[in-house]
Parts: sequence; structure tokens; C-alpha cells
Amino acid sequence: MGIITYSVVIPVYNGAETVTELAGEIIDLFDRLGTGFEIIFVDDYSEDYSWNIIRGLAAADNRITAIKLDANYGQHNATVCGLKYALGDYIITMDDDLQHSPEDILKLIRKMEETGADVVIARLVNKKHSWHRRRASDLMRSLNELMIKKPGGLHLSSFRLVKRFIAEEMLRVQVPFVFIPALIFGVTRNVVNVDVEHRKRLYGSSNYSFGKMIGLAVRLFLNTTPVMRRISNHKRPRCVVAEVVGREGTGHGSSAYEREPRSGTEELD
Repeated sequence: MGIITYSVVIPVYNGAETVTELAGEIIDLFDRLGTGFEIIFVDDYSEDYSWNIIRGLAAADNRITAIKLDANYGQHNATVCGLKYALGDYIITMDDDLQHSPEDILKLIRKMEETGADVVIARLVNKKHSWHRRRASDLMRSLNELMIKKPGGLHLSSFRLVKRFIAEEMLRVQVPFVFIPALIFGVTRNVVNVDVEHRKRLYGSSNYSFGKMIGLAVRLFLNTTPVMRRISNHKRPRCVVAEVVGREGTGHGSSAYEREPRSGTEELD
């Protein structure tokens, strides 16, 4: 495979209609850049045929790894699982629904080069979300500033570029419930935004629900409770991998990041 500079980690849930096109756009970008890369798809126990597709992509291209989880653990845990497998010096995380444009990866890279930031997070402009989703995002923004000490004015999204040593430190943080921004701010405050367009959803519907937003708020609260944090030190979260295709061939049953199954929550901001 050669030297891997960038790892692109993509949690997948019911993304059968989009993952092939997404992989093609990412490959086209890095082939033009002439930069070593890999794509890591993590199937979070999809209910459609996503696994069959990403499994086939990985079998056909050694720059793609497909990971299948044994249950639905949620977007954040699936992403963390992908981080465990990433080999690149820099790690990009993005959604599977094509609303994050692979071409905007260049903006993340340039912003990191210009600022020396440890993490660059895309600020999604002209969001193509519903009214109630935007209001929920406003609420979560306030909760994030209060509970995880997110700097005011900094916008969160799941489209981000992270230096490898930061990702490695994030994986060492033990919390009752995995929430990636909390892991980031637990390791570094050298985080900046860059503006990118939010593309219109062409397929399917969002996996977000109001109930999931409430669930995330509760878990954020528990993460900040000293008793719950002490409990977490005795049992690492769990995320069990059922199958891996790509890079090292096909395998079964490895445990990447242990945690009890929990319904997924999208990242809101």
C-alpha cells in the first residue's frame, strides 16, 4: 500500500445508496494529490445492504478497509473503532451520506497547515437541515459549551481533521459514554474551524431524532459526573468487531474498542 499520510474514517449506517459514490470521490481526490491514503468504513450494524457493498469495495481495492460491528453502537463509537484501525499521520472523519464533500478535505488540510492546529473541524454553512434539527443543534451547542467546555464560537461537526498523536491520546481517555468532541477537548484546546458547504441530502433520511438528542444530553451529563467517571475507570467502553475485510485480509471476531451496544446518535451543531 505504501506510506499512508491520510486515513479517512467513515461510520456507516444504512448508507448503501451513497458509500460507493463517496469512496469514488475520495479516491479521485487523493489520486489527484498524489498522496498516500486509506479509507476505513465502519458498518454500525446497518439494516440495509451497506455491509455487502463496503465489503466488496474493500475486496477490490487494498486502500479500503471494511469493518463490521456486531451490534449498533452509535456514530461516536463506530468512529472511535475506525480510529483504532487508522494508520495515517492525519485522520479525517466524515459522514457517509455525501453531505460532506470530499473536495472540502483540501480546506481542512490547508487550514491545519496555515494554523498549526491539532484539530480542524468543518463549520457547515448553509446547512440543509430541517427547522427542528437546527433548533436541536442550537440546544446541543449550548450544552457542549457548558458540559465539555467547548470554546464559545467554535462550531462542531463530524467532518474533521485530526493529527495522529491527538487521536492516540483520545483513545486513552476513559469516559462512561463516548462523545468525540469531549475526547478532543480532553486532549487539546488547539482546535479551529474552517467553513465548508453542506451539501443537500440526495438519498434516504437523517438518522437523527429528538429522542436521540435527549439521550446524548443525558450521557454528556453523566460523563461530567465524578462518580460515573470513576466507574468508567474499571470498565472500558466496548465495541466488538465481527468482521474485517481489507489490508490484512478477512478476519472475524476481533475486539477493537469494548463497549456495550447503544443506539447511535448523530453529532449536532
